[in-house]
Amino acid sequence: MPPPHHQGFVQQGPTAQHLYQAHTGAGPRGETPCQVCGSLPAVRAVVRGHQGLFLIMRFLRREGVFCRSCGTATYRQMTTDTLWQGWWGFLSLFITPVTVLTNLGPRARFRRLAQPYGGWRPPLDPGKRVLARPPALVVFVPMVLSVSVIAFGIIRAAVSDDGAGRPVIGVGDCVRNLSAWPEQNIQPVDCGSPLAQYRTARIEDCTGDEYLMRVEDAPDAVAMCLRPLRNR
Repeated sequence: MPPPHHQGFVQQGPTAQHLYQAHTGAGPRGETPCQVCGSLPAVRAVVRGHQGLFLIMRFLRREGVFCRSCGTATYRQMTTDTLWQGWWGFLSLFITPVTVLTNLGPRARFRRLAQPYGGWRPPLDPGKRVLARPPALVVFVPMVLSVSVIAFGIIRAAVSDDGAGRPVIGVGDCVRNLSAWPEQNIQPVDCGSPLAQYRTARIEDCTGDEYLMRVEDAPDAVAMCLRPLRNR
């Protein structure tokens, strides 16, 4: 099946459109064809890359007009190279992810194009997706694992933060409440200190007139009550 043609352009032979675009550098209605294969439709875009070389670095770019296939192939190759070449330097650790994210813009523009047709040579083969290529996987998998470990540590710290800084109080300890009841901010103090207000006791030894202490402040979640000290 011959490729589609634009309104107002009569295709006189299987290579007529190819020759027209090859000689004029434009499509039948003045569109700019892909600079790689000459296909239409095409869009102008900039695809970036980065190489970290320890003490120096290189900023790469491919700017031009690309069809869907050639643009996608360029994006995937440069992004894949950046994923394994871009980390070898201190500043490159920050530049590389920015470069990869920046390339998502032209990638989206290429994907919105229709399938290419009418070129003077076959379009480039886009190949496998970036994350399906071995060079990218070599870097991407450890990176995901590292992010997962960091995220797990942050979540674990956040979960355990509620108990962070709380002193462990045992049975028979003297304490004081730094908050106004019913709020509790129980802190241990020396029993000979004038600051001591209560002595802890097991819940089974309580008569019912004492204050109940939060279980999370007690070791092994032992339920205790607070007996007022008469000499406070």
